[in-house]
Parts: sequence; C-alpha cells; structure tokens
Amino acid sequence: MVKHSILNVLFKKLGQFFSFTAHAFYCPLPVCFLPGVCMVFHESGYNTTLVGRPNWDGSHDYGVFQINSAWWCNNYQDRTANGCNKACSEFLDDDITDDIKCAKIIARTNKGMLFW
Repeated sequence: MVKHSILNVLFKKLGQFFSFTAHAFYCPLPVCFLPGVCMVFHESGYNTTLVGRPNWDGSHDYGVFQINSAWWCNNYQDRTANGCNKACSEFLDDDITDDIKCAKIIARTNKGMLFW
C-alpha cells in the first residue's frame, strides 16, 4: 500500500510537469498512455532514488527522471555542465519538485525530449 501512495504522489507531481490534471493518472488500465508517465517508467521505474549504471562517458543518471551528471547536475566525481545548477544527490529523494524544475529546463532545450 505504501508503494501505491508514493506512486499517487509521484503521478500528481508528474502531472505538474507534463501539464496534465492529476485525475488523468487514475486510469483503470494497467498502462496509462501518457508520454511523460511512460518516459519516467522506462527511465527509472518510478524509483526516485535510482542512480543508473555508468554511461559510456563515465557520467551517471539520477532520480526518477534519470538526470545526467555530465550535462545537468554535479555529482562531484565527473566533469559537468551542471545546467540545472544542482547537486545530483538532490534528485534522489521523494520530493521531486526540483527534479521537475530540472526536467523542464532539459525539455526546453533545442533537443527537448531527445535527452531521454
């Protein structure tokens, strides 16, 4: 039951990022056909504490959006552009407000969703 309530909060927050209403996430189907929810599911399985395996360049991906340390956050281990001006560790908690802000920055670049 705890996992279910965390998913509800996560879906509400994702709704803020993807401009959907929160009730859109309560569908009776096993898979909701909302692009942002699918992206987050495939990137992290909705796991807000996930640190991905090293990428080809040695960088890592952090949190529910799998935000990359080479471009968007500072993990204090690799070179970074730190486009979101955040420590990568800030993307590893259940409060995804800062994750959403960074994901919006990423989505607004010329590559948009191609970063994922």
